[in-house]
Amino acid sequence: MVRQMGQKGRSSYFERAERQETWSGIPVKAVYTPNDVTDVKYAQRIGDPGHYPFTRGIYGDMYRGRLWSRRQITGCSTPKLTNERLRYLISQGENAINVICDQPTQIQIDSDHPWAEGSVGRAGVPINTMQDVWAIMDGIRLDETSTMLTAHSPITFPSYLLLADRQGIAYSELRVSGVITPPTVSAPVCLYGGRLAADQQGIPWTAVGSQDGSDLLSAVQQKRMKEFADKLEFMVKNCDKMYPANFNGYIIRETGVGAAEEVAWEFARAFEAFDMLTKRGVDIDQIAPKVSFTFSAMIDLFEEIVKFRVARKVWARNLKERFGATAPRSLQLKFHVNTAGVMMERQQPVINIVRAAYGALAAVLGGTQSLQVAGYDEAIAIPTEEAATIALRTQQILAYETGVATVADPLGGSYYVESLTEKMDEDVQKIIDTIEGMGGMTAAVTSGYIDREMERAWLKYQQEVEDKKRIIVGVNEFTIPEEEDVDVEAYHHQVDFDLVSRYMDDLKELKRTRSQTKGRKALENLRRAVEAGDPEILRFEMECCKANCTTGEVAGVKRLGVGLAYDPMGVLEYPFD
Repeated sequence: MVRQMGQKGRSSYFERAERQETWSGIPVKAVYTPNDVTDVKYAQRIGDPGHYPFTRGIYGDMYRGRLWSRRQITGCSTPKLTNERLRYLISQGENAINVICDQPTQIQIDSDHPWAEGSVGRAGVPINTMQDVWAIMDGIRLDETSTMLTAHSPITFPSYLLLADRQGIAYSELRVSGVITPPTVSAPVCLYGGRLAADQQGIPWTAVGSQDGSDLLSAVQQKRMKEFADKLEFMVKNCDKMYPANFNGYIIRETGVGAAEEVAWEFARAFEAFDMLTKRGVDIDQIAPKVSFTFSAMIDLFEEIVKFRVARKVWARNLKERFGATAPRSLQLKFHVNTAGVMMERQQPVINIVRAAYGALAAVLGGTQSLQVAGYDEAIAIPTEEAATIALRTQQILAYETGVATVADPLGGSYYVESLTEKMDEDVQKIIDTIEGMGGMTAAVTSGYIDREMERAWLKYQQEVEDKKRIIVGVNEFTIPEEEDVDVEAYHHQVDFDLVSRYMDDLKELKRTRSQTKGRKALENLRRAVEAGDPEILRFEMECCKANCTTGEVAGVKRLGVGLAYDPMGVLEYPFD
């Protein structure tokens, strides 16, 4: 068969690198020399690994001390299948867990919600009850693994604690991250909920504050921030090995914005949370060590490496100079990296293996503490076992064969790397300062600034792809006929809807046969606790889990408790009214 080749394929002998900026738009020169770093003072601006400002890494020996955690994100169409995949990956050398839920769970509705139809189990595991969390972790000792719960159901963490009780494990021995989401992360959701509540009550948005509902958002924000602070204080006191609060810049990067925005926006969210927490008397050196971040690793190798160096530097400087943090653990930025899902293409999906490997290389050279490599079929379906294994093997090759783990920050001192680090440092700090000038991240969201920047970035990306100023192999150049892709296993690997159907039947049966009296009492107690601002919300959530209350029910009464509608979609009524 004669393959179709683009213009570049026909004239590739005389090709040259034409782009003069990074993928995020930072101008770069053809060559860098000592003249580009003459103003960079090593001790003040770079420093040794393990020393302020931690540009070169938070530990002096980096991976010689301990390799990064290999933490493949996992979420199959049912809890049982997810458990099977987790145990398989552990048997193949995975040394940490990362669980992701499906879309209905992410927006905190149950699998049998009318709007969940067709989405259950498609992009992660459904989590509706405590039994689902226990099934996911079946046969896995909680004190022998590090778990990242990218499963934003209000019952996930309470169920995890109840499982620890069942296994006889003290909370102080649990290594968990991402179990509570700072409310600033959900600002757009809070805003939508405020508008929805106003709509359902027949109130114009202007009557709940400004036209965008910002007054209602502010009230909701304050209540949710208090809950966040209460839970964080509990974990500071009882869960020494946890990093409970995770700020997710990966999600931001998936919208199309650049590397500087990814870091700056998420830091601005964290700093807004820190402002609120310190005002209520919480010591910054108690909070900061319990915070971690999730970042993306895109395909522009040097830009991504520099981004991670800059993130450590900006974090340390702001924590020290703005918040007065003094403890070394407060100044040391801890982060997990996902190789970017947005760079994985449906066309010729097998070559995504290469894209993911370059992203993983950038993460390791940039000094990540934890890593997940996207499956090559991520753009098509939940990764097959083959794709998940290849992603894990990619990490193992990096760790054991390439030599990149031998030296801390091996690219430190490169004229290009250090010059680009200085430039991105300036860009990130400028964006943070701009958001601070608006009044913080919540104000930036409600003003429309964030939406406008996302739209501008995405339009720029799309135009570059269409104009072929940004070449994506297999998409706008070096393409092949569609029929040649159909033999890739991922195209035939779909959700087993029979299993999902049986899972949903079990959920409906549980709702029918559980004690309605216990469920009503637990939910009403939780609602009153949220309304009153009770500092022990977590205890009430645990009681809801024991009463077989579901994700949608717990999230719904918590929304009622802060003045929003029970159902974010405006379809269901509170079942125990």
